[in-house]
Amino acid sequence: MSLLAAERALQAAQRAGDVDALGALLHPRCVGAGPDGSVFSREDDLESYRSGLLRITRLEEESLDVREDAASGTSRLVAVVDAVQGGTAVSARLVYTRLWVRADEGWQVLAATLAPAAEAAP
Repeated sequence: MSLLAAERALQAAQRAGDVDALGALLHPRCVGAGPDGSVFSREDDLESYRSGLLRITRLEEESLDVREDAASGTSRLVAVVDAVQGGTAVSARLVYTRLWVRADEGWQVLAATLAPAAEAAP
């Protein structure tokens, strides 16, 4: 599977709340940083979907840049996201930056950040 296909599979798993698919795409030592500076582990992320604490209702790709080499790659996604987080509806335009590594299972996210995106130019 190409890195582009892995990124698109990750987006689909986020939209569907598919914990099994997310688990396969997140490296066991995956670490992420949220827009508020909080740091979370793979298990934290999976548990937020599993428990229903996070439910993405819309994830619409605006732009995607994917770069890969033999052992690693990066993806930078700008997306409009609607979600229910902790029972509260939220909407944001976010930038996801992910570091991917090749594992026996295919591409997996080793590190990720998400941050508010700059407003689109008029």
